Amino acid sequence: MDPSLAPLAALLRLNTGLFLNAVADLDEVAATARPNAHTNNVGFIGGHLVETRAWTSRYLGLEETSPFGGVLEHATALEDIAALPSLAAIRAAWRDLSPRLEARLEMLTEGELTGLSSQRFPGVPETMLGSIAFLVQHESYHIGQLAYLRRFLGLPAMSYRVGSRSK
Repeated sequence: MDPSLAPLAALLRLNTGLFLNAVADLDEVAATARPNAHTNNVGFIGGHLVETRAWTSRYLGLEETSPFGGVLEHATALEDIAALPSLAAIRAAWRDLSPRLEARLEMLTEGELTGLSSQRFPGVPETMLGSIAFLVQHESYHIGQLAYLRRFLGLPAMSYRVGSRSK
């Protein structure tokens, strides 16, 4: 792996486990609960993260489809979605996508990482490495939201021990 990517790849691997920890012990009913009418729920945020990982995989050159048809990829609010995927489908798609994305990061070259990105993201260099940094930060932001929703639902705080809660 290119050394410049190693810290971001480590964070992406950490996010893989933290996502599963954040949605552990939730059922389908809990996944639809909202603190208020202006807040998204676990199902929306989880589905958005899965579709974003699929998009990231395509951005990095993998042939991935959007697990839920792309409807959650760019949606910003629950009201934008007609129906959410089940929490079981969200977990399964996350587990399916993650190893391929993590493996693809291992193969990126310095030339690819320093090359001009086909996408622009705020606050980062306009390189593929900058784009990856933004996308990893984006995941971390939403995993924090999932952790908050766990507490709202009365569950224990999300564990940082990867694999400690993966149901």
